[in-house]
Amino acid sequence: GGSSSSSFGGGGMMRPPLGGGGCAGACQGGLPNGLTVSGCDHATIGVIVRGEFSLQGTNHLKPVYKKGLQVDGLDVMLYFWDERDGANFCGWWFGPKVGGDQVWAYHPDKTCPHPPMTGWKMLYNGPIDQTLLVTPQWVGGAGYGMPLSMPPLAPAPVGP
Repeated sequence: GGSSSSSFGGGGMMRPPLGGGGCAGACQGGLPNGLTVSGCDHATIGVIVRGEFSLQGTNHLKPVYKKGLQVDGLDVMLYFWDERDGANFCGWWFGPKVGGDQVWAYHPDKTCPHPPMTGWKMLYNGPIDQTLLVTPQWVGGAGYGMPLSMPPLAPAPVGP
């Protein structure tokens, strides 16, 4: 005998570690109750999708998030759609309403319990925008998921 090759890296069916699906897998405090969307090279879509989102409920057993500010009078929703309309429609969507025909960005991941951080396609079948980043937030939690760049809250100064 004496095969010196290790058993790592040989399985073709193994899921790639992170990166591929863009799911953080970081569900320390349960589902994030907020998201921050940043980046996005697309001039029009970037303006629409960037911002702070809050948890609104669920759709197809996964969370729905809504941007705090409307864009041109439209809500900006981030939601999951299952395979009831076909596998091609299964995944995470940015759009003005849950299940609507208009979409701004799409992610085909169906395993992540919350929106994936990276790997979003512009529109439905456009290129992947490597700069678009969806960062989960556990607002009001025990510090889980808080961005490292945020300073601790300081008490308000008192006096003149």
